[in-house]
Amino acid sequence: MQKPDIPYNEEERTRAIQNLGMIYSPSEARFDRITRLVCRHFDIDTALVTIVYKEIQWFKSLQGLNACSTDREVSFCGHAILTDEPLIVENALLDPRFMDNPLVVDSPRIRFYAGQPIKDAFGIPLGTLCLIDSVPRAFSAEDKRDLRDFARLVEAEVAKPVEDTVVSRFIQKLSENQRSLLIDPIVGSWNRRGFEALLDKEMENAARLGEELSLIHVKLSSFDVIMSRFGHDRVVDFSKFTASIIRDILPNGSSVGSLGADAFVAVCSGMKVSEVVRLIEELKVRFAETTLETHGVKALVDVEIRFLTLNGDGLKRTAVAAVDQLLSLD
Repeated sequence: MQKPDIPYNEEERTRAIQNLGMIYSPSEARFDRITRLVCRHFDIDTALVTIVYKEIQWFKSLQGLNACSTDREVSFCGHAILTDEPLIVENALLDPRFMDNPLVVDSPRIRFYAGQPIKDAFGIPLGTLCLIDSVPRAFSAEDKRDLRDFARLVEAEVAKPVEDTVVSRFIQKLSENQRSLLIDPIVGSWNRRGFEALLDKEMENAARLGEELSLIHVKLSSFDVIMSRFGHDRVVDFSKFTASIIRDILPNGSSVGSLGADAFVAVCSGMKVSEVVRLIEELKVRFAETTLETHGVKALVDVEIRFLTLNGDGLKRTAVAAVDQLLSLD
C-alpha cells in the first residue's frame, strides 16, 4: 500500500481547516443535499465530502458509509488533494497504490474511487468530494466535468461566512479534542452529552431574548422489528437516514442530537408553537414520501414525533431536565 504524501503547504492547510472549524463538527444539511444529488446523478450509493486533516480524514457529509472518519494514511483522498485534477481509480485491485489497502481488502471493499479536490476561498486544498463503489466502474471525461461542477458547489458553501449563532459560538469555544467527545461517530450529529451542553447555551440565549424554545423528539417506530428484519448493520442506515431528513427540514441554526440508535432530539429557537407544528407536519410528510434503500432493500421509515416548548421559567432549568421532560411525554 502506498501512503499519501504530505502536501508542501501542510501547515497552511492545517491552519485553514482549523479556522473553518469543520473537524469534529456535526454533519450539515447544506453538504448533505449535494452528496445526495451526487449519488442520484452518478447512480452510486456512496458520496462523501471529506476534510483531510492531520492523521485523519473527516467526513463532513456522507452517504453510504457508517463512519465519520478514517485514518489518513489509508485514505484515497489523501492522494487526491495532491493535484488539481480528479483522482480516478476505476479498479483498485489493479492499481498498485491501493490493491492491498485495508479499505480495498476489507470493508468497505473499495473498487472504484473518484475524488475531486475542494479548496477554500484562497485556493488551499481542504479535502475532496468523492464517489466510492464496491464494483469497478468506468468514468468518462463528461463524468469528470460533472464531478468538478459538484465540487464547486461544495466550495461555494465552504466560502460562505460563518453565521454568528449559538451553535457556531459553541463550536468555536471548544477544542478539537472536546468536540470529538461530543459527536456521534456514526451518525454525525451531536451525541446526548454534546446536545445537552449545547442546549444549555440555547436555553440561556432564549431566556435572555425572551423567546420560546422548542425541543422535537423523533423516534423510530417498531425498532425491534427493524432489528429483526434488517440486522444491526442496517439499523445504522435507518439512523443516518432519519438524522439526514431532520437536518434537511430544520431551519438554519437548529441542531440535532442523537439519543441512541432509534431516537433523535432537535432544538428550534425563536419559533412560535404554530411554526413548530407546521415543521413537524412537514417532517411527517417527508418521512411518508421518502424511501430508504439499504443494500437493495427499500423501506419506508416510520417515526413517532412529539415536542416540548419552553419559555419563561421553563428556560431556567437545566438542559438535562428539559430533555428528560421531553422523553417522558406520552
